[in-house]
Amino acid sequence: MKNVETVLDHLLSQPIYATLRQQRCFRLIKKALPQSLQRGILFLYVKNGTLFFALKHPAFKMEFDYKLSLIKNLLTTLPPLKEACGSHEIRDVRAFVSRFAPTPKESGDTVPRYRERADGSFRIASRKEEIKKEFEALKETIRCSKR
Repeated sequence: MKNVETVLDHLLSQPIYATLRQQRCFRLIKKALPQSLQRGILFLYVKNGTLFFALKHPAFKMEFDYKLSLIKNLLTTLPPLKEACGSHEIRDVRAFVSRFAPTPKESGDTVPRYRERADGSFRIASRKEEIKKEFEALKETIRCSKR
């Protein structure tokens, strides 16, 4: 009986699954990079033998340029990357800041809204008239918010 990994490798070697092979290569490249660079990568793609990194922010681009020799070294020396990305013939590595970076959405309403559970039917046991008036006003407010 064949191992699951060998069956998957055989399936991925077929031309119909070339994009899956490419995505597997990109996932391995991303895992091999330092954590600080991994957070800044939006997506990767290969075009004309050049591996392009789309980054989220210009600060990540500066860090990428600073560590460019490390990245090129990783691509040429790590055996799993050579094996997975051998068919793409990556000769150059470039990075750019994508204008399609996701922006955090701001919620307009931060005050939580709850459905009123009280029904305003309670007994007022006070003898003072001004306290009774306050409780009657509170009852009326509860009834209005219930509607």
